[in-house]
Amino acid sequence: MDEDIQSWLRYAETDMAAAEGLHRLRLDPSTLFHLQQAVEKTLKALLLKQTSSEPPRIHSLRRLAERCKLNLNSDQTLLLEKLSNYHVESQYPGDWEVTPPEVIGEEAEALMPAAREFIEWLRSQI
Repeated sequence: MDEDIQSWLRYAETDMAAAEGLHRLRLDPSTLFHLQQAVEKTLKALLLKQTSSEPPRIHSLRRLAERCKLNLNSDQTLLLEKLSNYHVESQYPGDWEVTPPEVIGEEAEALMPAAREFIEWLRSQI
């Protein structure tokens, strides 16, 4: 496998490990951000594999999946929509301050296995 692709995948693995560690510490806004990042970087690894071109500097998971020409099911599409929202929301004050921590924790708990499964599916195509 190409070194550049491996680099994207290593960064994705680091983000997934960060998400898992942050979730254990109940730092779930950051958990959700790193889940989004893990999926984004895995999509970029797949896109690099497909095109042999440096992936674009975009963060929209939907747009990256479209560029990869992925045939997503409804659960995968919903996962990408939810995670894309957390790319911005988890970085800045605002909604998180009024959302009860247990709600954010439940969302992180629900999205973690779905993100892992999606990443494994993407990796199987690389």
